[in-house]
Amino acid sequence: MIRVFANVSIRAGCLQQALDCYRFLVPAVLSREAGCLEYAPLVDLDLGLQNQDRDEASILVSERWQSVADFKAHLAMDHCVIFRGMIAPYLSRGIRIRVMQEAAGVTCVSVDVLHKMGGIASPDQGEE
Repeated sequence: MIRVFANVSIRAGCLQQALDCYRFLVPAVLSREAGCLEYAPLVDLDLGLQNQDRDEASILVSERWQSVADFKAHLAMDHCVIFRGMIAPYLSRGIRIRVMQEAAGVTCVSVDVLHKMGGIASPDQGEE
């Protein structure tokens, strides 16, 4: 499994238009690409923390793919080609990506998976 983080730099005043482009893309990715495990465009949530970076002119897309081949196939899909044309007028510095893998020797499992496996009690189960 790989993770991809796409930092999408948006022109001032164009965030909603860029999000509209993702409203076109996300359903197509999730319904047509079997290798996609997660595809989530995210925007900043200001908590007022001293060490919090914020950028109101960006979208961070968090993606999880079963394989590198699945991600590369995604880039060539018709809906992705159309999306790149749609979003281009709203970009300021383009789209930069990071492709990541799990760190060697560190096992990453989500809490919901642990619940399903019976590894930890669900918050609603409480203690007996």
